[in-house]
Amino acid sequence: MKKTFLKSMTAMTMAVAMVGSLTACSSGKSVETTVAMADTGAAAESVAESTEAASGEQVTIRMVHYMGEQTKRDGLDAMIALFEKEHPNIKVDVEAVASSSYIPTYKNYIAAGEAPDIMFGKPQNLTEFIEAGYFMDLANEKCMENVLPILKDECTINGGVYGFPIDAQVKATFYNKKMFADAGVEVPTTKDEFFQICDTFMGKETYPMIHPYNFIHGVFHELDSYFTSMAVATGNEQIWMDSQNGTAELTGNETVKEAFDMFSKMASYKDAGDTAVDQTQGIQDFAAGKRPMYINGGWLMGDVLAAAPDGEFGMFPTPWSNNPEDNKLWVGIDDSFIVSSATEHKDEVMELLNTFASEECSKIWMDTAKLMSSNVTVSTDNADEFIKEIKSYIDTDKIVSKSLVPDYTSEFSTAFRTKLQYFVTLDDSDRDVDALIKEIDDEIASIR
Repeated sequence: MKKTFLKSMTAMTMAVAMVGSLTACSSGKSVETTVAMADTGAAAESVAESTEAASGEQVTIRMVHYMGEQTKRDGLDAMIALFEKEHPNIKVDVEAVASSSYIPTYKNYIAAGEAPDIMFGKPQNLTEFIEAGYFMDLANEKCMENVLPILKDECTINGGVYGFPIDAQVKATFYNKKMFADAGVEVPTTKDEFFQICDTFMGKETYPMIHPYNFIHGVFHELDSYFTSMAVATGNEQIWMDSQNGTAELTGNETVKEAFDMFSKMASYKDAGDTAVDQTQGIQDFAAGKRPMYINGGWLMGDVLAAAPDGEFGMFPTPWSNNPEDNKLWVGIDDSFIVSSATEHKDEVMELLNTFASEECSKIWMDTAKLMSSNVTVSTDNADEFIKEIKSYIDTDKIVSKSLVPDYTSEFSTAFRTKLQYFVTLDDSDRDVDALIKEIDDEIASIR
């Protein structure tokens, strides 16, 4: 299986072999040689490096991630600094890659025999790597002991756990508390109340939502923030996978139709400039108080609070139903560390992940990245208010696990999100939900 997967990546690897930015931090070791130990030189090198680690000499482990938010990077740097202080013989070499191209980058590294010791990503989006045997099962590792169970579930593929999630992420509606108070509106608990708030702000000549319509993933986050809860409540957990596999179409599915009708209505609260707004600009605009709501993931709040340290922000589940009990908070993984099965430094890598799982690092991550730790034993008493709000939803079981509603994968995901992005840019009179659903069905079928 590994050789088949490796062979399928050869052409891509050759195409980028001369791109220096992708190979600057490479280890120069072969995946096949490392795993099989067929080459005596590689075997001798592995033994020598293990001896160095045991004797206290310097060992370097290599990490590749695609964190775009500066506050996340700052949090990671702080945790690594703590680890390196406690383990002076271990150095962590960190490389950041673009989130838009991380999967091809990983393929290139693995095919070239330069797999990082630790990678970053969601196991559900990387199943081809898992099935080819390139990632390590972490189910019985110490770092997983206190992880929130639904996050562990989302990292579970074919019975193995292939990621260590460092935080409990949410997708929700984040809001400016001062702007809500000034407008005389309260947090909505139903779909009708949500759109009444939108209309109230429009009446005050303020667009109600940040729309990062120049960012393909930002468009999807608006839909996904409520659709996951909606899908679980209506028995449509596998709708995207059924569509991808050809066992069901979206056309004729009333839940999909209702979700896209709501998605289209959200798009009606936009101006022409929103088609040029990306996530970075959206964060800046939200922090500056230009609009009261931003439907997105909790990963944005670190940078929002860095830009507006005195700002008062809250969050609530994006309501899709007029029954308040139906509207549950999306909770899933965002920042997850994956270990290469070819690593020559498993002990050192596990020491690093154990440190990341500790109470001290969990608090560093919450304080710096502004995200709730995945460690269920860590207190949020001194965390930011919106993190406490997240914790309250978890404690009262008013949450829905993203793991229950897997997304389209690979080129299916790109095609789906591209259709959504084009749809929201259309004028109100040109957006036809039925036509959109049919176009998605046709596009998915053509890829399949």
